Amino acid sequence: MADASYFATDLFFEAFRSAFPVPPPEPVPGRAGADAWRQYVAFYRWSASCVEPVAFANFIRRGDVYLEGGLCARRNFYRRLPDAHWRGCKARGGVVQILLEHAARELNDALAWFGYCGDAKSWRVNERIGYEPTEHRHLIVRWIRPLPDSEKRTLEATIAAIGPF
Repeated sequence: MADASYFATDLFFEAFRSAFPVPPPEPVPGRAGADAWRQYVAFYRWSASCVEPVAFANFIRRGDVYLEGGLCARRNFYRRLPDAHWRGCKARGGVVQILLEHAARELNDALAWFGYCGDAKSWRVNERIGYEPTEHRHLIVRWIRPLPDSEKRTLEATIAAIGPF
């Protein structure tokens, strides 16, 4: 969805202690409008009447790439899972990896995904789905389309110039 604030504001605040990334209603200079935003939320159904948002990721289309950020999971989610569900989730890499794999099936119309990652646990998940480090501190990339190395480095420098996202 373009704006998952209804579902994921509390989850995002729990993870980052900051305001939820809400897309602007219209493009403004230097920022993408809501039509460029894709927010993914993973839900877990505890019962027929109780569904909880447990993971989130934000993607913003910028030119020929997506900028991925806000990746998080509910802190106490795994402790509360029934054993069989915990084992199944773990076997698939965890709820964040499941969410990213789903997004990868849909957001495959770009040259690459870029992320800004300084957290070791987040890096392990991102690495499993194909991200690799760049020469720029904390900037990671998941190449979707093949490009010559010179074009990759140019694109990496362009995205690094944005700063943390």
